[in-house]
Amino acid sequence: MSKLKLLFVCTANINRSRTAEDLLKGSDRYEVQSAGIKKHDQGKQVVTQELVDWADIIFVMDEDHDRHASILQERFGAGKEKVCILCVPDIYAKGDKVLAELLRSRLTAHGIIFR
Repeated sequence: MSKLKLLFVCTANINRSRTAEDLLKGSDRYEVQSAGIKKHDQGKQVVTQELVDWADIIFVMDEDHDRHASILQERFGAGKEKVCILCVPDIYAKGDKVLAELLRSRLTAHGIIFR
């Protein structure tokens, strides 16, 4: 059985999306990557069409303030059926325990299984 491919997107790929990727890295169910909408020196990678096409599901951290889903739609044609908004504000550091628990909760609500 092939693994479900999950892409986590935040603004700069420093804190939120990297923490989400770390939570599921090494999973036997999922392949995971993370990326940022904007290039940043501390970010690992920026969203590309290749990443959008690779992903089965794209989890964006925020829409109300950061417009992650709208930007993915406008730049890469990522449809609403592929994008899930987690509503995680940009107020946490990478690996923050509160951030990790919030991500676990929101991802579980979208059917992601942690083991």
